[in-house]
Amino acid sequence: MIFVYGRLTDQSEPWCGEARPSGLEQSVEFIAGTASDVSHPDEIMTRTMKLNKILETAVSCLIQGLKTSILKMKLKADYDSAAMEYERAAVCYKNANELQMSRDMYLKAAQMHTANRNLFHCAKCNENAAMISKEIGDSDGSVKYMELAADGYAESGSSDTSAMALSKAAAFLETCDPDKAIQICNKGLTMVQQTDRSRMAGEFLNRLTRLYLKLERYSDAIDAIDSEIEKYIEVKETGRVGQLTLALVLVQLARGDSIAASKSFQNSLKCDEFEFSEEARVCSSLITVYESGDNSAFQQLLQRPILRTMDNEYLRLMKKLKAPEVEGGTGAEGNADGELAGDDEDLK
Repeated sequence: MIFVYGRLTDQSEPWCGEARPSGLEQSVEFIAGTASDVSHPDEIMTRTMKLNKILETAVSCLIQGLKTSILKMKLKADYDSAAMEYERAAVCYKNANELQMSRDMYLKAAQMHTANRNLFHCAKCNENAAMISKEIGDSDGSVKYMELAADGYAESGSSDTSAMALSKAAAFLETCDPDKAIQICNKGLTMVQQTDRSRMAGEFLNRLTRLYLKLERYSDAIDAIDSEIEKYIEVKETGRVGQLTLALVLVQLARGDSIAASKSFQNSLKCDEFEFSEEARVCSSLITVYESGDNSAFQQLLQRPILRTMDNEYLRLMKKLKAPEVEGGTGAEGNADGELAGDDEDLK
């Protein structure tokens, strides 16, 4: 069996030596990288033949690993060697820009590792297949193989690596399928919470919040931000508590619930030094001006630099925010920023 121009064909192959060929990946990278400098058809054919010969060598070793021999006391297939050769072939194909074949080789290697009960390396091969799937534009494949990788890492006892794989899978889906991304993030969050990984839990909560805001699922976003605030209050990280409280107040005002915004603000005052921060002053002003009904003053407040440097999800949210009209006219009593202006334009 040999590879000819990227296809597997049934032919006999005399070379099946014990020694593993070295430098396959570098050789393929050199040949593939210099092919673009060649214009004569004969030279292109020569380079192509060299490339196929290198790939043929890798596959020959793979076949040798799978063979059984009573004389050599090999009573079962050598899955470990076979997996190694599939992986080497995968790298060769990737360097030759044969991405589909490279992915197939990684998946074959994963099968060999599974047969050898090596779950971690099986997961690694699935992760490589997922990354190649992303390169070739196969979003379904990228998520499928990354989830398989995450499960494999978890089964092998590498929960942190599993969580990182889930984070990558969620990132693949953020644009095309945010609902699925939320499911994967929640799976990852549950995993890291069980292992007490606060930093990774914060990353998943932050990603979940952005996805919820994108889908305008404000109640879920509030729950996620609340959970994150409590974690940072526990470790007394005032700066992060301030940023998250500001975000929480904005989301609650987007729901039209200034009372809940006030309660959340008061809860964050439990954190030392938050009361004297710029975030605390802006939170207080946002709630006060919103309740006064002065939309003009409210829009001016939303232009504060501390708000304009927030993530894009919050900037989009602020474009939708307006202070509610106060019944009874233009009265400025209780309005510290002037009379009601009635300017209902969104932020630009």
